[in-house]
Parts: sequence; C-alpha cells; structure tokens
Amino acid sequence: MNTRSGDADVIVIGGGIAGLAAALRLKDRGLMPLVLEAEERVGGRMTTDRIKEFVIDRAVSLLGSRFEGMKVLAKRAGLGGLVCKDQNTVALMEKDGLRSYRARRPDDLVFDRYLSTSAKLASLRFLWDITRNHWRLSHGRSDRALHLDKWSSGEYFQELGKGGEELFTRLFERTMNSPLGGAARSVSAMVLLQVVRNTFGGGLWNLRGGVDQIPMALSRQVGVVTGARVQSVKYSRTSVSVEAMDNESKRSYGARGVIFAVPGKFVPQLCVELPGWIGGPLRAMTYTRIASAHVALSQQPNASLQSYTFAEERSDAVQAVSLEHLRGTARCPAGKGLVSIYFGERPDFACAAASDGELRGRAEKLIEDQFPECRRQIEFIHLVRWPTAIAFFPRGVITSMVEIRRRLPAWEMPVDFCGDYLDGIASEAALRTGEQAAERLADKLGRV
Repeated sequence: MNTRSGDADVIVIGGGIAGLAAALRLKDRGLMPLVLEAEERVGGRMTTDRIKEFVIDRAVSLLGSRFEGMKVLAKRAGLGGLVCKDQNTVALMEKDGLRSYRARRPDDLVFDRYLSTSAKLASLRFLWDITRNHWRLSHGRSDRALHLDKWSSGEYFQELGKGGEELFTRLFERTMNSPLGGAARSVSAMVLLQVVRNTFGGGLWNLRGGVDQIPMALSRQVGVVTGARVQSVKYSRTSVSVEAMDNESKRSYGARGVIFAVPGKFVPQLCVELPGWIGGPLRAMTYTRIASAHVALSQQPNASLQSYTFAEERSDAVQAVSLEHLRGTARCPAGKGLVSIYFGERPDFACAAASDGELRGRAEKLIEDQFPECRRQIEFIHLVRWPTAIAFFPRGVITSMVEIRRRLPAWEMPVDFCGDYLDGIASEAALRTGEQAAERLADKLGRV
C-alpha cells in the first residue's frame, strides 16, 4: 500500500486482534484508520501455521463461549460457518493415577478422590466466588472486579480456609501454570478466577482451518501496512507523527491520533514523552516467555483426553501437552495426530532461547515416554517461540491498568492504548480494550 503522510485519521500501531478491533471500530465511527504491523502478517498471537495439511495455531487456539465480542467479529467477517466447538478436558497426571476435569462440570472438582474433605469444602467456596462474581469477570470491565485484585492467588486460597492451600497446591498451581504463564501463586486472584471461568466455566470454540482467519478477515476491511516497524511516535494536541522502517527504508506517517496496540512494555520505548502516570506502570509490565513444539504424527496416540498437565514439576520444563486432533475439528489429516508441547521458562532453562535441537530432543523424549506407541511415527516437529508471551499480573497490576483507563478520557492528547495487558489474559480482553480505545479516541477527535 502506498500511503502518503496524513492520509489516515488514526494510526494504529500493532496488527494483532486488539489493533484490528480498534481499527474496525474507528472505521465504524467514520474515521480512517491505518494499521502498522511490524511482522509480515497480521494476527499477533492469533496466527496459524499450515504445514502438510496440519493446522497449527501458534498461541491462541481456544476461544471461550463467553467471548461475545469475538463471536460478533467472526460473524461480521462471514466466518460463522467455520465455527466449531472444541472439547477441553484437562488431565492432571499424578504418580499413581490420572485426575481429569471437564469444562462445565464442577462436580469433577467436588468429587475428586485425591482431595480431602476440607479441600472439597474450599472448592465449593471457590466455585461460589466465581458464580457470584460472574458478570464482574467478563472481559473489558475489569474495573468491576478490583476487590479480587487485592490478593495474590496464593493469598486468596489461604483465605478459603483449612483446605484452601491443599486445593491450590494439588490442583490449580499445576493446571493454571501454563495458561497463566507460570508462577500461578503470585498471579492476581482476579486473573486466576477469570481464566478458570473462561476455560472451565463455559464451552470453547475455534474456527475450522485456523483461528487466524478472524484477524485476516478484519485486515481486509481496514488499511494495513505489514513489515512496518515503528521507531518513534511524537504527538501534540492536534496531530501525531510516526517514524517507521518500511521495507528497509524510513517512512513518516502523519495522523490526527494514534492507538498503541503492542505489548505495554514496548510503548514507552516508542513514545518517550508519555506522562509518568502512563509510562511508569507500562515500563513495569513483565511478560513470560514460552516455547512450544507441535509434533505431527502419522498415527494418533492411544489417549482419549484433550489436555494434560503434571502434578510434579518436570525436569524437561514441559508445562502442558495438548492433543489437538481431539480438541478441535480438521486440525490434521484423518487418522493422524497432532500433539502440542508447551515449555515454560525456568532459571535453568531459557525456553525461548533454546536451540532447535534442544527443543526437538525434549519433544521427542516426551512422546517416547508418554505415547510410546508413536515414537517412530513422528512426521515433523514445528517449533514456535514467544519471547514476549503472556502479560504477568501480580496483585495490584490490574488496578493500576484500570486507573490508566479511567484517566484517559480526560487526557487532552489524541493518544490511546489497547491490549490484553490492560484487562487480563485472553484474546477477548485484547479485543475489548481495542474497541474501547477506539471509542475514547473517536470521542476526543470529535471534540476537536
């Protein structure tokens, strides 16, 4: 796309689901957006690789049944016919057995034979907390659940009484480490309850053929420049200037406003003149690192459950294993299998910086140990690394992000922000904050 400076009303920096949702909402408000995406394709963590008829969602692979914003966008993009329900039963592998928990089946928790009576009583209190805070935990409105952000998850479960600590250590500390990006004990209780609500409290869905079809469809409705690496952003009350490297050449873009739709910690690097009440909290944001190995198999493993975690920490740093051919529809050719292995960061193992050989070797060993019938059935191993993966939310961080969002409408500058780091861990959180940023900025520009 050949775009002259000033051709856009608003520059959106970042072409993930947050930036694309923001751009679409700006367009609905009568403004002309332009999305600048550093990579050669849009989607961010909602991207899909396709190899030999295997469909590999690189990060986001499951969408919650309560992700109403995502459903609306999929329908608007004409993708409704591709929606397929996903199964999600999480198995926790103990030394002496296997515990399994199904979505929308709280009785699996209440009747868990591995838990004591006091832990089961604590689980009832936990389930009641999710039920009574159900509407407060919906994405886009984290301001309604700040009373849960005053605890870390470890502190919250201690508050549940005698069995709370047991419930956490025997169940949630292991099953939630992967979706929370590790260190589940330190994560805000609000974020943990939100993730449990999304994964176990409702059904799940995806798109036949890959989740990236949603951001790809949205990108066709708004202006997008891929391969545009933003270097700096400057703003005044009436205009914004953006410097970017576009195909190895420096390019200037001008607009009336800008929305940052990149991970929060990168924003102050791009825009050094941000006021302290924005720049300070964003600089403090931290992100986990994740690597995954997606193993294509010529036959399916002899396993009937969709996802596996481990009661004991593994020496190979594997946090979770998903059998994609059981979780969704048309993930691989008929009769074949696809196993996704997720590695977490540890002091003795930097997973995102590990060599291809190291990750492949650990993946092969896991297949051999857990699914020995498939050890000679590996067709290929596809590796994915996320040096900036999941925003980490210790207690109080969501509260500081809500305070930024509360103050933005009164800030006189034509600048706004979106991304899941403002609201919680979910693609729906990113989408909702994108739409909200667009509404705030459109209101400002309308007043000019």
